[in-house]
Amino acid sequence: MERLAYKKPPVENKEYFLREMVSWFERGQIFLTALEIDLFTKLKEPKTSEALSMEMGTCYEITCRFLDVLVALGFLSKHGDRYLTAPNVAPFLVEGEPYFAKYLKSAVEERDSWIKLKQILHEGPSVIPTPKHARFDRESINWLARGVMLGRLQATLKIVSELPEFRNAKRLIDLGGGHGLYSIAFAQENPWLEVTVFDLPGVTDVAEEYINEYGMQDRVRTMAGDFTRDSIGSGYDIAFEAHAFGGNKDGLRLLYQKVSDALNDNGLFISEAHTLNDDRTGPPVPLIWELKDYMTGHSKTHLFPTNAELFDIFGEVGLSGERVINLPSQEESQNRMVIARKRI
Repeated sequence: MERLAYKKPPVENKEYFLREMVSWFERGQIFLTALEIDLFTKLKEPKTSEALSMEMGTCYEITCRFLDVLVALGFLSKHGDRYLTAPNVAPFLVEGEPYFAKYLKSAVEERDSWIKLKQILHEGPSVIPTPKHARFDRESINWLARGVMLGRLQATLKIVSELPEFRNAKRLIDLGGGHGLYSIAFAQENPWLEVTVFDLPGVTDVAEEYINEYGMQDRVRTMAGDFTRDSIGSGYDIAFEAHAFGGNKDGLRLLYQKVSDALNDNGLFISEAHTLNDDRTGPPVPLIWELKDYMTGHSKTHLFPTNAELFDIFGEVGLSGERVINLPSQEESQNRMVIARKRI
């Protein structure tokens, strides 16, 4: 008989993977519940489980175990009998902190849709879609500015600054440039570059404050308007945008036509976007976002294109898609940089 110690398993063991799927659902429910009851803000100062249970009016025995799970998951710290929001996540989870992750509140609101996924699969969207509105107030723009400085801007700048076309560029437009930090960074890396931050009125006011703070008024300016309707100018060597567009395919085609018309021959269009693999097998997070749009009735308002679809649209408007670069990221959403060139 074959010795069992050397017997090859008949199939790869996927039990851990399957158990982990269930575990992530459970972990997600625990985390979202903590958000829902504002636990992390309540624990910005240390408290005992007894004091916290009395404050919230919860079952003491379950509250103790709930808190211990959150410690094990890394969201809370425990010192003796006192619990505290873990210092490394507190800037993101304590309301009022500079990096507070506001978007997590929408995850709490969307939880019901995911619980009803089986029903929605059979019956279609169960709600009348509500319009999606991005916030462009000063607080939100400053929050975005703080966020890009956690590594995303640096990763983008490293790739763009090494392009020969960037080193030789004289004019660049940053579409939907918001706070203007990308534009400021581009101008810092190329001393001959003049940069225009194009965004909505009011948003450009905030950008000008950042431009003044970094002393880049001579080479970075703003232009106020709506790039879906207004002229963006012409004669640019590079057009750049980072997640500035959130519309459908027709809107994307109109925007790219405007970009193509504004670029010089051989000029580059550099776009950061969440795109899908051509066979639609990944990345998982934008696929989940797309599923959520269909579940909630927003399927006609937003687009997660495949790389091939994006390149097809480029071809229709006089651009030639050249490269898709996976940007360094800790996220499964896989932020990508797409580079196209204005055809002669």
